[in-house]
Amino acid sequence: MVQEFGSTCLVARAEDGIRGYVFGFVTPGGTGYVHLIATRDDARGTGLGRRLYTAFAEAAQRHGARTLKAITSVGNTGSVAFHRSLGFDATIVDDYDGPGRAMAVFRRDLPLEFPRP
Repeated sequence: MVQEFGSTCLVARAEDGIRGYVFGFVTPGGTGYVHLIATRDDARGTGLGRRLYTAFAEAAQRHGARTLKAITSVGNTGSVAFHRSLGFDATIVDDYDGPGRAMAVFRRDLPLEFPRP
């Protein structure tokens, strides 16, 4: 994905290696879709995830995005809490990932001003 979507796949590096990353793209309809965001355990709570999301949102806007979207499993409480802390609206969508597989779908409009914790 980094090769195909390089301008919207961002990696945070430090001297001790990769600290976090966000992989996403902009759909033809103007949605910046975050496929994957992660931070290393020792980088959690430092604001790195928020900074990665901000950098992705800025890149997505440059590519014409007007909204952001992300998806996670309903049971991924850490991801749900993280996205809600960034001001995303969350909707549980039944059968999103196939019959009987509900997913939490997050959306928010751009431009981006994430609330501070």
